[in-house]
Amino acid sequence: MTKVAILPSFERDIKKFTLEENEKLKKALSALNRFLSTGEHTYGFRFKKINHDKFEFRIDLSLRVVTKREGDTYYLVRAGDHNTVRRYLATYKSRH
Repeated sequence: MTKVAILPSFERDIKKFTLEENEKLKKALSALNRFLSTGEHTYGFRFKKINHDKFEFRIDLSLRVVTKREGDTYYLVRAGDHNTVRRYLATYKSRH
């Protein structure tokens, strides 16, 4: 069974979200849960592979969530705009 775990970096990111962004995040997380458990996705839900173990899905047109897969667990790593995602990926690449 696929599990989802939250990392502290994700929690820090979502503390900066507005009430409206948090509502959109709840819907996106519900869509992620449905996708991971059934393979079906709701309209507008996009789950994209970034590299061998990292994926992203969108909260709305400008906000994204980055996940990392290890075994049967998806870790919620970062949440934010495109620049947040790019910075995370650039930092990750420079360390590996």
